[in-house]
Amino acid sequence: MNDLFQRLRRWFGPAAPAEHDSKALADQLLREAGYEPGPGDPVGPDWSYVDSPEKAKALVEEGVLVELLLLPEEFGGPRAPENIVYVPPFVEEMKYRTDMNIIQPLIMDGVVTQYNAIPEHVGPCMVPIAIRVEATEPGQFAFNLAIWGAALRRG
Repeated sequence: MNDLFQRLRRWFGPAAPAEHDSKALADQLLREAGYEPGPGDPVGPDWSYVDSPEKAKALVEEGVLVELLLLPEEFGGPRAPENIVYVPPFVEEMKYRTDMNIIQPLIMDGVVTQYNAIPEHVGPCMVPIAIRVEATEPGQFAFNLAIWGAALRRG
């Protein structure tokens, strides 16, 4: 179990909380990409206009959005409509890092056996405002991945 906490510390830093602030991780990824937000910048983009699968798929074709499997293929997730959400590319990276660097080792160590990724949508928008990732039984790990809108303002 001590090895598990060492891996979590490498991922999250010294505190290694059970739930991590996805906004801080998103800010880190943006800084790594060379973007520094200014004081007057909006909290995040507004994806509410993406209100149909056709609009979402068009943005995927443009490289603005990507298809994300809620249950990743590495964990047996199918490439089926009910397992796909449309998200900005940074979300795919954050979720992949969480799944492969935290949850997969927990699975391999027998700490968790159940996995759930629950998207939170607002209205007809195809881009979720957040995704809650949970790994449980017998242990527990939870991660709130804030993407846009009200989810970015949550504490």
